[in-house]
Formats: sequence, structure tokens, C-alpha cells
Amino acid sequence: MLKTLFRSFVPLAVASHICAVAAGAFAQGADSGAASPAQEAPVLSLQECVAIALGNSPTLASVGAQREGAAQGVKGAWGAFLPDVSLSRTYSKNERTDFDVAQTAADLYSVQSLEGPILVFPVSSATGEVADESITTTYQDWSGQASLNVFDGFRNYGGLKSARATLRAAEAAESYSRHQLVESVAAAYFDLLRMERLLEVAAESRDLAARELERMDVYFKLGSAARSDVLQARVRHEQTKLDAVRAQNAVEQAFAVLAHTMNQPLAKRFEIERSVQNADFSLEQLETLYQEAVANRLDLRGREQEVEASKGDVTSASSNLWPSLDLFLSYSRYKNESPYRFGAQESDNLGYGYRLNWNVFDRLQSLTGRSRAKAGVRVAQYALDQARLDAQLEIRSIYNSLLEARERASLSKETIGQTEEELRLAQERFRVGAGTTLDIITAQVNLARARSDEVQAICDWLINAARLDRAVGRTVRFVGTGS
Repeated sequence: MLKTLFRSFVPLAVASHICAVAAGAFAQGADSGAASPAQEAPVLSLQECVAIALGNSPTLASVGAQREGAAQGVKGAWGAFLPDVSLSRTYSKNERTDFDVAQTAADLYSVQSLEGPILVFPVSSATGEVADESITTTYQDWSGQASLNVFDGFRNYGGLKSARATLRAAEAAESYSRHQLVESVAAAYFDLLRMERLLEVAAESRDLAARELERMDVYFKLGSAARSDVLQARVRHEQTKLDAVRAQNAVEQAFAVLAHTMNQPLAKRFEIERSVQNADFSLEQLETLYQEAVANRLDLRGREQEVEASKGDVTSASSNLWPSLDLFLSYSRYKNESPYRFGAQESDNLGYGYRLNWNVFDRLQSLTGRSRAKAGVRVAQYALDQARLDAQLEIRSIYNSLLEARERASLSKETIGQTEEELRLAQERFRVGAGTTLDIITAQVNLARARSDEVQAICDWLINAARLDRAVGRTVRFVGTGS
């Protein structure tokens, strides 16, 4: 009975000791407050982090370049319907030298006709001398040609269809890559939020263990607690200090991951907003999510366009089974100053007509090419079907994780209230001599675990909610129009 009454006065002594320690800490803090405070780190919202990531992503730059290439492919496919036009210009100058040419002399030979005037004929005679002779000639021409394919067995049409579908697939891939990047940034952002909240829980547990150690030390000095109680409290305090260090390291690692996701691995430290931790645990029906994904998910749209592109390839591959018809027009003009020419020195030429060609037998190349193109359509269709199945499985997995996170959050909220009451009762039982230090430590551990479970459940919900938005083709709810 005397021991119980003695322990009733111990809290007053403990309170006095704690107040003295707090006063000393306050005085020390006032002295250190004379130094200039460190500059506060900026606070970035999730939208701002996403905007930075979208503006610096090499992945998005790569898929953007692929989309630009596909756009050029469409231009090229349209160009196949236009005529081919070519212009050419030729100029040449040649010098010909003949060696040891026999030289001749020109004379005029006159003949008197019987009834008419005198006839004069040029007559050349060898002089007996030889010499080298050089002749310089020039040649130049201008020409233009144009041809238009009127019918090629729908090859150009199939190429245009395939190119346009490829462009749409590239656009869908680019948009889906943006959604994936937004999801990655959101997941890293919420994971950093998780680690910061766990650090707060660890700090609270450390402070609670420190106060309990002080209380046990006072109890021991007053003779109300054994030395083993103090040692247990000290071990608990050291363990919570280690947990706080680990939690701080986890925060730094989570920040590094977020900065890397934002494509700024050397970014200066910044803070994040806490308003997003207020999770809305509402959830749609699973079948509705399936239908929304099939209708709106961008990677599935890309797969659909790949099927259309492969169908265009079938049309192009079948073109050789049809005849082709081309129209052509050409014009040329030349001037030849060579003494060895045949015909006029200067002339022009205009030509036009059509060309009809039908490759009746090409060693089965057209038939096998068409069969390969049809097989490509089936492969693309099977890939689309598999992608839809994979999307349904992914949505189901995310949905289950959301259900579990919601229940864990609800359970942890109830558990926190229960463990807080258990800690209060354990401290009261120890005060009246009906409990042990181990009961208090166990209650502290349970309280820290319950608070950690609540943080884990809420952040798991936020991350999986962002994953679900991406999986069904939505804009991530926490980002708004940022994606």
C-alpha cells in the first residue's frame, strides 16, 4: 500500500523534471536563434512536378520524333499520287585530234560545155605532206519528262492507308507515354509523401520513447522502478533513434527517385504539398472500368491502328496481281555543232503516250507477299486481343489493391485509437504498480505500427488510384489537365 501511494506522487516529480528539461531546451534554442535561419525550400505541387517532367523527358522526345517520322510517311504516301517530273541539262565540249593526216591542196577545174557556160569543179590533190589535225565540237540539250501512274492495282491507296494508320498509332503511343510519365511522377510523389509521413511517425515514436526514458529514470532515482526498467526504456529509445535515421534515409532516397522521374537527378531539395493525402476512397464498378479501358485506353487505340496499317499492307501487296497504267510526256531540244553529226544541227522532240503493263507470272512472288501481309494482319489482331486481356488483368489487380488499401486505412484508423488507449492504460498500470515496462514498450510499438499502417494504406491508395486512371485511359485525377 505504501509503494502504491509513493508511486502516486511520482508523476509530480516526473512533470517537474520534464518542465526543467524543456526550459533548458527552450533557452538553448533562443540562443541559437540569433543565427540567420536557413532559406526555406520551395514547395512544388504534383502538377508542377508533372509539368517539369513533361518538359524534360527524353522518352517523350523520342516518341515525338517517331510521330514526326510517321507524319512524313503520310506526306510521302500522298506524293505517290502525284506525277513524276524530271528536267535535265547536258553540255559537252570535245576536241578530236587526228595524227599524220595527208595534206591536200584545192584547185578549180574548168570545163567548157558544148551548149552552156563554163562548169567549174573543185579538185583536191595530195601535196605529199602530213600533219596533225584537231577538230573541236560542242553539244548541248535540254529535256523534260513527266509521267503519271493512273492505276497501279491500288498500291498507292494501300500505302496511304497504312501510313495514316501508322501516324495515328504513333500519336496514340506518344499520348500513352505521356500518361505513363504522369503516373510515374505521381507514384514517386506519393512515395515521397509516404516516406515523409513515416519519418514523422518515427520522430513521434522517438520523442515518446525519450519521454518514457526520462520518466523511468526519475522512477529509478526515486526507487519506484528497477534498473532493468530503465535499461529497457533506453534500448527502446535507441531503437527508435535508429528507426528515425532509417526513415530519414528513405526520405532522401524517395526524393532522389522523384527527381530522377522528373529528369532532374541533380535538382535542389524542394518540399511537396500535403493536401493530396486526403484520399477519396470512392471506387467505380469493375465492369464499368473494363468498358472504359477498351474505349479510351491509348495503347489499345495504337494496337487498333496497327491492325489497320497491316490491312493497308495487304492492299499494297495485292497490287501486283493487277495491271498498271502510266501516262507519259517528254520534250527535248538539242544543238550539235559536230561536223560528224547526222541530220540537222539543231532540233527538238515532243513525245507522249501511255504504258500498260501486266505481270502475268512473277514466280509466285505476289501471291506469297499477299499471304505474308495477311499473316501480318492476324498477328496484329492477336496482339490487340492480348493487349485487351492484359489490360483487364491489370485493372483487376489495381482494383483489388485499391479495395485492400481502403480496408487497411479504415482498420488502421480504428487501431490507432485502440493502441493509444492501450498505451495510456499500460502507463497507468505501471504507475499503480500493476504493470511492467515491457507492457508500455509493447503499447508504444503497437501505436507506431498502427500509425505507419495508416500512412502506408493512404499512400498505397493514392498510387494505385493514379495507376487506375492511366489503366482506363483517364487523366490522372490528382494532376488535372497536366497530362
